[in-house]
Amino acid sequence: MNKKVKTTGKLNQRNTYTLEVKANAKRLYLIGLTLTEISKITEAPVRTIEKWQIAEKWKEQRETTLGKKILDLHLSGKTYKDISAILNKSTPTIWRYLKIARNEVNN
Repeated sequence: MNKKVKTTGKLNQRNTYTLEVKANAKRLYLIGLTLTEISKITEAPVRTIEKWQIAEKWKEQRETTLGKKILDLHLSGKTYKDISAILNKSTPTIWRYLKIARNEVNN
């Protein structure tokens, strides 16, 4: 028996996303959400968001932003443990970012 397959005549087309969706994804990434969390919010595939992240170098921007936040918290008198609890990062991560931020300020 031969089965007939119905076709709609459409080829698989890629989804397109507005600049607003892309900007929202970037904003969410820079405030610390993971790619999976961003994918759920924006309804864009993780791989698409990852491609945007790589192409526009979001990671470097995030690290700079995080470093500035950590430095500001430290200068306001917070301890490494306080900062790690506030930002939900490990103490060694706080130490590393603080070291980088201090070097950027001194240069």
